[in-house]
Amino acid sequence: MSRFSHTPTTRAEVQHEIDTLMRALDELKRDASRESRHGLHNLRSRAESLWHDAHWDDHYADLSRRTRDAGRMAKDCAREHPWTTVALAAGACALIGYLITRR
Repeated sequence: MSRFSHTPTTRAEVQHEIDTLMRALDELKRDASRESRHGLHNLRSRAESLWHDAHWDDHYADLSRRTRDAGRMAKDCAREHPWTTVALAAGACALIGYLITRR
């Protein structure tokens, strides 16, 4: 009779198949647990390395500077062209109103 036959003939053979399946499931569970712990460890170490990246401060400072510059440029443009700014704001409000009431 094969290992996983569909027609077991004796109680001992059925018990043997059940035991074999239980061992295989336990082995599969251990392997999956080991793999998930390994994957979690890799993910955690990568996150920690990104967190402690020496260039993080440089990137943050550059992004902060660029954001401040963009804000200043928008403020200067609004001061230089007040009527254009009012027209753009009115157009944006009209578009938002249209999109909300369009349902």
